[in-house]
Formats: sequence, C-alpha cells, structure tokens
Amino acid sequence: MFVFLSKLLAPLVYPLGLAAVLWAIGGVLHRRGHPGTGQRIMFAGMALVLFFSNPFVGDALLGSLENDYPPAPAASYPQVDAIVILGGMPSPPRPPQLEVEVGDAFDRMLHGVRLLRAGRAPILVLTGGVIKYLTGSEMSEAERMAQLAVDYGVPAGQLLLEDASRNTYENGLFTARLLRARGWHRVLLVTSASHMRRSMGVFVGQGLDVIAAPTDYTVVDRPFSPMRLLPDVEALRASTRAIKEYVGLIVYWWRGYI
Repeated sequence: MFVFLSKLLAPLVYPLGLAAVLWAIGGVLHRRGHPGTGQRIMFAGMALVLFFSNPFVGDALLGSLENDYPPAPAASYPQVDAIVILGGMPSPPRPPQLEVEVGDAFDRMLHGVRLLRAGRAPILVLTGGVIKYLTGSEMSEAERMAQLAVDYGVPAGQLLLEDASRNTYENGLFTARLLRARGWHRVLLVTSASHMRRSMGVFVGQGLDVIAAPTDYTVVDRPFSPMRLLPDVEALRASTRAIKEYVGLIVYWWRGYI
C-alpha cells in the first residue's frame, strides 16, 4: 500500500502537481462567487511554476544534493565484494520499440561497467523490480539492465539480479539479503549523485559496508547567459528531481528507513 500511495500522491507535491492543485482550487472558488481569492490562488500556481522553472533555482536545488558526493575516477575506488547498480534508467520494449531503451540515468550502468572493468569487484548486482500498472510491462528493471550490460560486453556470469524491489528502500532491503546469503558485505553503490544521499542511508541501514560511487551529475559549470534568466523546462525538471529527493528523505526518515 505504501508503494502505491507514494507513486500516486508524490506528484501532487512536485511543482507542476502542486500548481495544478492550486489552479483547481482557484477555479472552484472563482465559480463559487470568490473571484478575487480564486484568481490570487491561480496566480500563485503560475508563480510557483515560473519560480521552479528558473535555471538558477533548478541548479541550486539539485546541486545541494549532488555536491554531497563528488565524483572520482573508477580506478581510485577500493576493491569490494560487489558493485551494486540501482535501477531507474531503462524502459522496457513497448510498441513500437523493439529493444530496451535508456534515459538520462543510463550513466549508472556506464559507471558500473567502468568500475567492473577497473577490477573494483568481480560482479555487478543489478537491482530493480517492476510495477506493471506504471510500465505496462512485466520485464523488471534488473532484467532490462542485464540486457544492456550484456550488450556492452559484460558476461552474464558476472551479473546478479535482484528483481523484486519497487522503490529505493526495497532496493536496499532485498539486495542486502542477496549479498549476505553469499557472505558479501562491502560494496560500491552506484546511482545518480542526486539520489545518493537517500540510497546511502538505506543501504547503510541494512548493515552493509557501503562506498558511494556517484554518477549522472546534472549541475555543471557553465558560462552566464541572459537566456538562463528565462523559464526553462529542464530547470523545472531539475527542481522536480530535487524536491522528489527531499520529500523522499523526509518520508524515509519518518518511516525509519534511514
């Protein structure tokens, strides 16, 4: 139930979702004889979207998470029992797609393969299940990642799949069980830098010796341009990613997951 409610309700606290709620409330008030109050609430929704669509706001929010875990070359990490890669990057093949396709977080797979080829561990642990009503597919994230890993030349014998988890907490819970069953405790954890704070909290909470191996940095140094003062859909996306993580941190702390 928690997973279902979190997937259903979480978008309502993101900028666009919250703005939609304000617009709906404002519209109702306007139609029920409170036009002034209704208009102010609807304008508040517009201001909310414009604020979080500002590139400086998006960078500040997402950077506040990414800056906790600076990047490092693959060869600089110590040798461990396994390299754990969190899902959230590939989409299943759905018509007209013929193969697994990737999104922005595909850096997770690339970084995990780099660590494997640098000899940091002998095996990749791929974690992620499937929520069929959201994806329209029965192919788990772990299976999708395995297909990509094999496509990139990783032998199937160097892959271990955890394909039951539906969120970050279950990633840590179920992966820890797989690792302990094999006597493994020390791992490199690969996920997006903005997602690492919550992921580390979960995996450390499972009693593992975890070393963060972040990737997928979004906030980078770029020269100033007047265009960056204008609303931008990518900035809104960055703000939404950051808010999602901060909400996740609060909820996970409240539930005792971290």
